[in-house]
Amino acid sequence: MKFLVIGASGFVGRNLLAHFRAQGFAAIGTQAHSREKGLATFDLLRHRITNSIDSSFFQGPEPVNAVISAVISDMDLCLTDRVMAHAVNVEKTIQLINDLGDLKARITFLSTCFVFDGKTGYYNEAAARTPANEYGRHKIEVEDYLRSHVPGAFVPRMDKIVGDNPRDRQLLAHWHKRIRENLPIICLEGSLLSPTSVSDVAQGIVLAAEKGLTGIYHLANSEFFYRDELARQFCFSLGKMPNVVTRPLAEFNFPDNRALKSYLDGSRFAKETGLRFSSMREVFQSFARRLQDAPPE
Repeated sequence: MKFLVIGASGFVGRNLLAHFRAQGFAAIGTQAHSREKGLATFDLLRHRITNSIDSSFFQGPEPVNAVISAVISDMDLCLTDRVMAHAVNVEKTIQLINDLGDLKARITFLSTCFVFDGKTGYYNEAAARTPANEYGRHKIEVEDYLRSHVPGAFVPRMDKIVGDNPRDRQLLAHWHKRIRENLPIICLEGSLLSPTSVSDVAQGIVLAAEKGLTGIYHLANSEFFYRDELARQFCFSLGKMPNVVTRPLAEFNFPDNRALKSYLDGSRFAKETGLRFSSMREVFQSFARRLQDAPPE
């Protein structure tokens, strides 16, 4: 197999690309602006994929699995700059999907728990979609397009993705920075999530490609936590007394809504792929080991 990661400069995309390469797969990653070495420049608003990736990569007997991770993920920006965000997240993403289809690539489109409003939680793939915010509506538009026009696409929905790298821009690294600076970890009150290791996401996408999975799956850990309890357990794992504060949603003054109960039921995906998701305890322990080996800058 071959992999093309659209949006490989972000936390998820960068880790996907690294995993694919570590497994020995031919893999190319893109970024919107030329900042990181080893990534092709591809801006959804300005470029077509054939202008950025040589067509020879799509030739040969090995299928190219195109993973679309590029997105305006700032949920508030999706509301405050609707025209631009919709152009990137929907219009240009659909154009990209069509261009990749012409190149015979298999589509993996990363979707989100925010297609649900978060009022009940523990959503499975059959749950009715009631988007929490504008970002969730964007994802639904692309999901619907794929369902109608690209039935062979794989669409994993995910909740909070975390990692064990203290230098990554991700939740655990942010919490560790607060701990080091003797600042409280501020958590959204009532936020119930299914934190999933980014390594498991990468492994899951490989398994899905190997097994030819199509349609919507929830690629999410079976564990779920209130956000503040997850923070406390993270502190304990590092031998620190928790300094965790919860605040209600209204006090954050977000321009757009958030889904409080965002946790997903990933049992169908686990059953069909055999993937054993990492426990948060395992992720915490790995984070601590990496912290000792290479303290964050």
